[in-house]
Amino acid sequence: MSESLPRITVVTPSYNQGPYIEKTIVSVLEQDYPDLEYLILDACSKDETGDVLRKYGGQVTAIVEKDKGQSDAVNKGVARATGEVIAWLNSDDTYAPGALRTVGEFFAAHPDVDAVYGDADYIGEDDRFIAECVHLEPWSHHRLVHYSDFIVQPACFFRKKAFDAVGGLDVDVHFPMDYDLWLRMANNSARFAYVKQKLAHFRWFGENKTAVGGMTRMDEIKRIAVRAGASGLPAYNKLELINLYLAEALGVSAPFKLSTAIGNVAKATGVLVTSPRAMKSMFTPHVWRTIAAGQTLRSYGRRVRAERQRAKPSP
Repeated sequence: MSESLPRITVVTPSYNQGPYIEKTIVSVLEQDYPDLEYLILDACSKDETGDVLRKYGGQVTAIVEKDKGQSDAVNKGVARATGEVIAWLNSDDTYAPGALRTVGEFFAAHPDVDAVYGDADYIGEDDRFIAECVHLEPWSHHRLVHYSDFIVQPACFFRKKAFDAVGGLDVDVHFPMDYDLWLRMANNSARFAYVKQKLAHFRWFGENKTAVGGMTRMDEIKRIAVRAGASGLPAYNKLELINLYLAEALGVSAPFKLSTAIGNVAKATGVLVTSPRAMKSMFTPHVWRTIAAGQTLRSYGRRVRAERQRAKPSP
């Protein structure tokens, strides 16, 4: 069976992730996979990353050079890749044991499939489990466009030809660059498949792009969703937008002002009543499980930030 498995290239973009990158590297090198290429694109980190890369110099290919950001680094890595299948693993995330073999065997058995994704967990800075990525769903092009990005990036693997066919990652997209990639691949007739197996661990700091993007992230998601054929923000993102408006109304993210609060409540109400998909989603258990997981992540993030604040030396 191993002779028929496709070559997999893992691409890791990195910048100043010294405390975590060794765990990422080890999770790749400990995979039971016979034909693996590992490329690490480091943007001249100023922390201990260089020492870690030298430690594993005989097992990984490290390319240390400036880039224009995460998407540019991934594009550079894929351009150098010799594997038929590409895995993009950020320098703080990790793979579950056996992930690459599961994916490689699936691609070998399904030559018509262009991308495979599976389950994942959120883990903290100390590698401990925080929550399951419960927003995952079986493949549906319609739901990807109109409801949400239900694919967890480190648990998604794709054929290089499908990535190249859409020009790779859009370097002008800052927050949802992975969602934008899935949308463009799907709209270009790429075939996706879901395997119900734990493939990756997504490290959550409470300061991840998903957590801190705010309205700017919403604007980007709307732009790429409309480009993919949606009429506006996907339904689940509209629920996120409502939450952002309500948080501002309560003074969670800004000083409380009655006029601003009333305006934001009105905006939140307007988003909900003008979106049948968002209203319908409010009555599904899947959405409430996702909301509960989000609350767990936000609570963890607040705790981490508070601990960091307490650890700061007194002036």
